[in-house]
Amino acid sequence: MQPQFIPHDPSRIYSKACVYGNVIFLAGEDCKDPKTQKIRGSTVAEQADYLFENMKATLESLGSSLDNVVSLTGYVTDPRGADAYLQARRKYLPHCPPSALIMGIQLADPEMLIEIQATAVIPEKG
Repeated sequence: MQPQFIPHDPSRIYSKACVYGNVIFLAGEDCKDPKTQKIRGSTVAEQADYLFENMKATLESLGSSLDNVVSLTGYVTDPRGADAYLQARRKYLPHCPPSALIMGIQLADPEMLIEIQATAVIPEKG
């Protein structure tokens, strides 16, 4: 079995995801528009909605879904945005997968307020 690296479209310098068996390792999902790469949203709540929609699209394109997220790490630049992030996480991931939250950090793009790295599984068919 070999890992399958899924590129971004348009391309970035790293893979969007890696699929190994039935496990999907997502790179940092963000709120960028998938086509233009422009940041969408100006608050953590707005960016979180776009981020989870991007994550949903990525997972579904790989045969999975948000319901199959088994672990995640959230990165929030300002601790005051933690509540908005947690509300979005509860909305999109009501099954409450194990997670960590890292706050007070600088992300790759200064306009980004939030990023999530996650692991999901591709469910068995049958």
